[in-house]
Amino acid sequence: MLGRDRKFGKFLRIKQAIALTTTAGLLFTGCATNAGGGAEGDDFPNEDIRLVVPWEAGGSGDLSARTLAPLLEDELGVNVIVENRPGANGSVGYNWLKEQDPDGYNMVMVGAEIVTLQYLDYDIDPADYEFLSQIISGPGAIAVREDSPYETFDDLVEDAKDRPGEVTYSSPGVGSVWDNPAQGLQEQADIELVNVPFDGSAPSIEAAAAGDVDFSIDAVGSQKAQVDGGDMRYLAVLAEERLDDLPDVPTAKELGIDLQNASFTGLVVPEGTPDDVVDTLSSAIQEATEQDEYKETIESSNLIPVGTSPEEFDEFIQQEDERHGQWIELAQGE
Repeated sequence: MLGRDRKFGKFLRIKQAIALTTTAGLLFTGCATNAGGGAEGDDFPNEDIRLVVPWEAGGSGDLSARTLAPLLEDELGVNVIVENRPGANGSVGYNWLKEQDPDGYNMVMVGAEIVTLQYLDYDIDPADYEFLSQIISGPGAIAVREDSPYETFDDLVEDAKDRPGEVTYSSPGVGSVWDNPAQGLQEQADIELVNVPFDGSAPSIEAAAAGDVDFSIDAVGSQKAQVDGGDMRYLAVLAEERLDDLPDVPTAKELGIDLQNASFTGLVVPEGTPDDVVDTLSSAIQEATEQDEYKETIESSNLIPVGTSPEEFDEFIQQEDERHGQWIELAQGE
């Protein structure tokens, strides 16, 4: 659905662009006599840009926005104002953007909720947005408290097979980016787990560190403070290959469970934003994410800095849409 909608949207914009070009040619002579000019003739951007973070201040998304904003200002030559609009799993900010003019002067940060919320009865559709660039990736991991009886990932799976419906895991919420891969784990390992949802990653990980649940599925970076503090340890990472910072931690794929998942953050504008504006913003974002200041800040938070084209981000979103949709259907027994 997403691919068809986006192609149809692009087709409409091409037709609109042709019509506008023809109209501009007819009116060119009259416009040329207007010595006063005006904003309509200026190149984008020529006014402040608002960058909305749909989560509370202090998280990785907020950090990346405030690191990125001054670098974007250097690239674009205008102020980039960061504003937090949290609420309802990000949907407050996502819905706000749909109400804005598609002129490139309002951007919103998005995470996995941009694809998962549509399956949870929220009025959020990825086709309502133009995807500019992915800027962060946060590989996931399965971790347990330091004194857990599970010495290995296989120990966890074997115990879950011996005690179906009794082994528990914490997540940042039902249908969240870290609850969903647990559905894939259960299907592939042929086990039955119990989700204990919390309001966000921090309390979810703390519950696992305290032994209130048997294990945690979350971003490596989010769990790292507990691991470094000696309260938790990793059993497996949910990445295609072992992580450079964790060379001794195997991937789930190595252990027979082909499961990959990562949190992500990116930037979007409303559907219908002109292609040249999308390209201008995306190019500026990609340049900013290449700066050492951005890379060092993101990496210090145990995240991976990314900078993709609109086409690459769009393709990634379609893959995430399909993957999370399948996991949610498993959870709903469909």
